[in-house]
Amino acid sequence: MTRDANVDVARTTARHNIVAGAALAALATFFFWKSFNISLDFVDEEGVGPRFFPQAICVALGLIGLTLIVFGLRGQAAPADKSSFEAKRFFSDAVPLFLLGLAFVWMFGAFGYIVACFVLLLIASLLFAVRPPALILLPVIGTTALYLLFFKLMTVFEPSATIFNPLSLFGLK
Repeated sequence: MTRDANVDVARTTARHNIVAGAALAALATFFFWKSFNISLDFVDEEGVGPRFFPQAICVALGLIGLTLIVFGLRGQAAPADKSSFEAKRFFSDAVPLFLLGLAFVWMFGAFGYIVACFVLLLIASLLFAVRPPALILLPVIGTTALYLLFFKLMTVFEPSATIFNPLSLFGLK
């Protein structure tokens, strides 16, 4: 690549960083503002509460967006940045994860958190060729850790399942 081509790539990357950073910061700001609509009815005085996680993620995304803007304004790009869109990789990785996200939303309402999280973590592990023993450990540990984080530590209200709730078998719901 010639010097002029490198300069053009750096300018294009810098411009993309500014636009992407601004969009990310704007989305983070919007969702941070909307997070104040999360009900605190079921929260006791102790604990971090259900607003903590979304607000923490919004702050992190806002900082990443601002960092992208600063790097874009400085005209800086990562060394050997060869960003490009690969359709094959997009359709083999991103689309299945998006579909799993949609399936999780449906399964969460139909079967509750435990079943939805375990099944979809297992499917994602199979999709990305995770091998035993991690194939079983990841869904079990991930489901348990996220359940404790959201429903116990942050006291997020878990809606009951409409089709089948396995927690009812143990008298927990």
